[in-house]
Amino acid sequence: MMNVALHGLEEAAGVRYQVSGRHAGDTRPGCPVVVRYADDLVACCHSRQQAEQVKAQLTEWLAPRGLAFNEDKTKIVHLSEGFDFLGFNVRRYRNGKLLIKPGSAAVKRLRSRLAAEMHALRGSNAAAVIAALTPVIRGWAAYYQGVVSSKIFGDLDDYMWKLTYRWAKRSHGGKPKQWVVHRYFGRFNKCVWPGGRPGAMKCSRWPAGRGRRLETGALRVRNKSGAGPAGPGIVAASTNPRFG
Repeated sequence: MMNVALHGLEEAAGVRYQVSGRHAGDTRPGCPVVVRYADDLVACCHSRQQAEQVKAQLTEWLAPRGLAFNEDKTKIVHLSEGFDFLGFNVRRYRNGKLLIKPGSAAVKRLRSRLAAEMHALRGSNAAAVIAALTPVIRGWAAYYQGVVSSKIFGDLDDYMWKLTYRWAKRSHGGKPKQWVVHRYFGRFNKCVWPGGRPGAMKCSRWPAGRGRRLETGALRVRNKSGAGPAGPGIVAASTNPRFG
């Protein structure tokens, strides 16, 4: 319904396309570029004056349709300041590069959700933890894997390690650290520090160390007999969802 209601918005904003030649389909020089998803949109303009003009034109175009901009969420900013759109942050940096990264608000929401999931899973077994976290991690990673996200994925890798280790320690409060490590965590993130020195235990043994990939599947699931269809001591494991 929103697509029907907003049909014609680009033309109202002043967007014009080449209709022939090798550049057919490209915007004409000097025209703004509008990107819209449902009722969210961003207009990329050549100057602040043009941006204010586009906003005025769209305000006038929306009024007969009973629609209006949410002024609290509508801003005119320079690309060097950056802006958030659909969970992404778009910004041109001092070196001239335009980078698209996961937005800070989106990262914060993911951290809060993971923490809430782990809190709700207190007392649950490893199979339940993997089943709950896999779709969250996989979906988020798939959404952001096409942009500049390796550093954020690494930070989330670290955060995920802390959450899962706290869960494992809480599940076996009377057991020593090495016992918890042996029971739940395997060698999935194998990395070597510069100079050839083997990675620290956290990097090589935890499911979410400082390696390039987060693999929740590194968390082992054991049954009472200590054996299962996935191999000795392993009943099931996730399909190793990755953050990068």
